[in-house]
Amino acid sequence: MQFRHLAALGIALAASGTALAQTVVLPIGAAAAEGPSNNTFPWGRNAGAIRIQTIYDSSHFTGQSIGFPIRISGARYRANGSTSTWTGTTYNGVEFYCSTAAVDQAAASATWTVNRGGDYAQVYNGAVQFLPGTGNGTTVPGPTVVDVTFTTPFLYDPTSGNDFLTEVTFPANSWTSGGTTSCDVFTTGSNCSRVYNSTDPTAVSGTVGLNHALVVELVYQPAAGLFADFTATSTSGPSPLTVNFNDATFTSDPAGVQTWAWDLDGDTIVDSNAQNPSFTYGVCGAYNVSLTVTDTLHPSSTKTKNGFVFADPQLVVDANFTAAPAAGVAPVNVSFTDTSTGNPTSWAWDLDGDNVVDSNAQNPSFTYSVGGQYTVSLTCSNACFSSTETKVALINVAGSGANLPADKLCYQFNELRGGTVANVATGSAFPALGVFNTTTWHGSPGAGRGRFDANEPNAGSLRYLSSARVNTGGPIVHSGSLTIMWWFRRDPSTAASTATSYAFGDGTFRAFHGGVAGTGIWFRGTSLGDLQLNQNIVATPGWQHLALVINDAAGRWDWYLNGAPASNGTFTANTFAYNGTAAFGVGGISGTGASYYTLQNDMDDFRMYSSALGFGDVIAAMGGETASNGAYDAGCAGPTGVPVLSASQRPVLPNPTYSLDLSNAEPGRPAALIIGTQTSLGGILPLDLSGLLGAGCALTVFPEIQFPIFTGAGAVNIPLPLPADPSVNGGNGFHGYTQIIVLGTAGATTNSLDVSLQID
Repeated sequence: MQFRHLAALGIALAASGTALAQTVVLPIGAAAAEGPSNNTFPWGRNAGAIRIQTIYDSSHFTGQSIGFPIRISGARYRANGSTSTWTGTTYNGVEFYCSTAAVDQAAASATWTVNRGGDYAQVYNGAVQFLPGTGNGTTVPGPTVVDVTFTTPFLYDPTSGNDFLTEVTFPANSWTSGGTTSCDVFTTGSNCSRVYNSTDPTAVSGTVGLNHALVVELVYQPAAGLFADFTATSTSGPSPLTVNFNDATFTSDPAGVQTWAWDLDGDTIVDSNAQNPSFTYGVCGAYNVSLTVTDTLHPSSTKTKNGFVFADPQLVVDANFTAAPAAGVAPVNVSFTDTSTGNPTSWAWDLDGDNVVDSNAQNPSFTYSVGGQYTVSLTCSNACFSSTETKVALINVAGSGANLPADKLCYQFNELRGGTVANVATGSAFPALGVFNTTTWHGSPGAGRGRFDANEPNAGSLRYLSSARVNTGGPIVHSGSLTIMWWFRRDPSTAASTATSYAFGDGTFRAFHGGVAGTGIWFRGTSLGDLQLNQNIVATPGWQHLALVINDAAGRWDWYLNGAPASNGTFTANTFAYNGTAAFGVGGISGTGASYYTLQNDMDDFRMYSSALGFGDVIAAMGGETASNGAYDAGCAGPTGVPVLSASQRPVLPNPTYSLDLSNAEPGRPAALIIGTQTSLGGILPLDLSGLLGAGCALTVFPEIQFPIFTGAGAVNIPLPLPADPSVNGGNGFHGYTQIIVLGTAGATTNSLDVSLQID
């Protein structure tokens, strides 16, 4: 459109060639009054993400004597009135957009694109400072905390009757640390609306909030000059695509625009001199459109909109891919799967980050022989479009590592019944048995997990049960480096839940999903503050692995997710210590009756090390359980009490010196060593032996092999060498079960022993 008649002020400024910067505060009345409400959107988000559109009614301009087109060059935001003090921070990756709204503010759509007008444009992209400060009081406007100077001024005409839209977006964790405060908001009757998404700024839509006006001070100048602009209809569709263009140029020249020169296909050749031409695009592709205009007073003006027209948008390529496994100990063979959209016909993969194409296959494989982190890029194309996706540090390869046994606490959850779980850690920081608050805790580790599978179905993990946890029987007392890791599997029905669930803790020292941790996980309750992993870890189906490594000597902490570094931070070295007094729990907080981990998750292979495991060792620990001897089913007492069955060493294959030890047995009595690969068969067992041996005695191992032994003086060592026999299948994990029956003056049975055979 052409504006031939401006206010006298606009004419004077145009004639002089200068215009002083002015400001206006939106909404009306906010310049001298504190808003009745406040919000962290968008500038108090700290670690959160945001995309927020605010649509201001045009009356906020015309009602403040702005009855002419303006060029907006900046936006300022203020804190809500308070007496608090904040340190300030910097947001990185901020994108700021302006637009003449395509809808009235009262009819704002949840879909971003519906609200944007044809002049929607990015006016800033970069870092934005949130200034430190102190509130001015609770009844007066707060100080300015955000001041964004646009790199590209935006032309807006409030006299058109169309409303004004701002849009701010930045990803999660874009801040650099520090502190913020809430921003000032006007609500009821504000003639403004907002649309926001505070979890996924890349989503196509958000939540609409009517009568919600974020207070903003705009920096502007009356528009004096010539500003080319245009709109178009049907800018996207199948070819041949006919597009109708409409001149939307603004000039302060009373004589109006004199000439138009259109380059409609981006080839730098003028295709039309009409004011409002039409053009047909016969070939698929994205086209740049330029309009150059002249008037009688000002230099010519050109407006270029890149990729403005899309012919055959269904062919637009969006590169993407997955990789599995994304971590491991070298050599790691990784299979890549192309998940690109838009029907690409060619692929170029840089699989090791050296900017050299390694494969042109659609779904290649690649072997990483050297430890390190590798960036992977895929460029895919078709006849019209091309797209590149780069994933930084996607592949994490450990040069070396060992599946080390945990020395502080280790629950492998291989027991097949009962209310206790064996602590198979090599140290004595916690009791040998943990106690469950339920006897129905058993779950299946899931077929195909290799060295995590038990020999029987529905056993081998702590299952999703809503209220199952282990009381370790002792407090957490520790100083120095520490590593905690476990597997979890989110129950699909609770994937969207934000309810708090504790993986472990004593009420203070704890790690949890939900609550302030959202869909990530936090560790808190120590001098280190909140150790946050803010990735969405609850949306992925199947088993996932978490590891928290606190390196006290180096003053560094790291979260690993599925073997990949996920989050880290630093602290003062040699300061980490915690001396708890309450009972420490796994799968919940011992002593409380709510917020169990099993409210939403299965859990398996919980380990705690009194050292900082290296990256390679974290990867290796994901390969399966460590070799262990886990006691289950307590046995029954004879004349000397309950006889005890234990093992001399970890059952690592091969182990020619492995042996079993019987102690506390009635001396000089015959006995039988029972060995089996199952604890039941076809529903048989436990077998009640109370009629033969005495009350409470039972056989809990299916007797595939029996050896007669003699109790001697009450303690017997039984050599049981473990061969490197492929039939034992130790490489994939294998459980042998054993128990001793003592035929005494009063019979007795030992505890049962789950021997988890492994090749470490």
